[in-house]
Amino acid sequence: MTKLFILSASTYKILRFILIFSGFIIIPLLNQNDCYSQYGYFYTGKDYGSESLYNPLYFALNSGFDIIQYESYDRRLNNITYAKGLSNVVKNTFSPFGPIKRYGTWNFIKREVLPLTFSTEEAQWVPNYLLHLIGGGMTYAALADWYTLKKVPYPKTAAFVNKILIDFLCESVENGAYSGDDVGIISDMWIFNFGGAFLFMSKDVQKFFGKTLNLADWSYQPSIGLSDFSIQNNGQYFMTKWHIPFLDRISFTYFFGMCGMGGLSYKFNDGKALSLSIGFRSKERVLTNPHTNMYKINLHWDFALFYDRDNSLMASIFYSVFTENKLNINIYPGLLPGNKFSPGIWVVMKRDNKWIFGVSTRLGFGIGLF
Repeated sequence: MTKLFILSASTYKILRFILIFSGFIIIPLLNQNDCYSQYGYFYTGKDYGSESLYNPLYFALNSGFDIIQYESYDRRLNNITYAKGLSNVVKNTFSPFGPIKRYGTWNFIKREVLPLTFSTEEAQWVPNYLLHLIGGGMTYAALADWYTLKKVPYPKTAAFVNKILIDFLCESVENGAYSGDDVGIISDMWIFNFGGAFLFMSKDVQKFFGKTLNLADWSYQPSIGLSDFSIQNNGQYFMTKWHIPFLDRISFTYFFGMCGMGGLSYKFNDGKALSLSIGFRSKERVLTNPHTNMYKINLHWDFALFYDRDNSLMASIFYSVFTENKLNINIYPGLLPGNKFSPGIWVVMKRDNKWIFGVSTRLGFGIGLF
């Protein structure tokens, strides 16, 4: 476990550079002498459901380690090659033109930036827009709301720096031990991660996604395994609900993360809602070009049932025959009886029918018992 915390001198220099880059260059663009100015569309301090778990640590565990949902990744936190991954991410991020030229500028534009290709091998722009631009932008706004309600000075700046650091973590974990060109890192970091944060600085953008589309973070309940120091039941996911005109209680829904699922939601009088979704989940990534670290995604059917209260997720059930987790059930804090203490519980049935489970709390993480 100790090697998790051992970083080389060069890695410390990289981290210091990132902090300086995020802090002293970006801070003047964000604050505008406006400490508490967020709008509360994505985090309002609810003490129940998925929103009750939301904090920077919850975001870090779900987003920073999102990629380890793939079976090819090791879930044990002390086995991840953080330093090697970070080194390659920094190299590609701050020397982008060589990798883009070698990859092909037009290939970079049509596959990473603009929606011009549609195969699972080439349409890298799909997760870029959904997860990095919209999901990442909403995350920035939610973190700013969180820091605002916690009375942290300069909440916009705190949210931006927090998000960018976790973006580096996410890219580093995804990169693993690979060393070389990776234009996916470049498009993620420079175009979509930054772009999402700047896009969601707009009050009108926040209002559209927060009120019209009811965008919410419906991530899993991440837990640390006691037996092997692994992270289980993690993953960053988002739900949108668009109200159908002339139908007061019914909305179209789209749930996305490492899946894309459409469906319908029915809202009851008391603000609670039941949603049913069907779509595709990413099962695995298949390496297609070892020189550029490019992958294609294999997809399989996935089904889900959601129960929420005021757009804060209270319970979810996922069923997928072909992925590692065949059945995934999450019950969030506030659903089970309890006055001041109502824990969250999750249960997963693996493809080999092995069961694992865990307990989460409003600290933003839980304990895996298996």
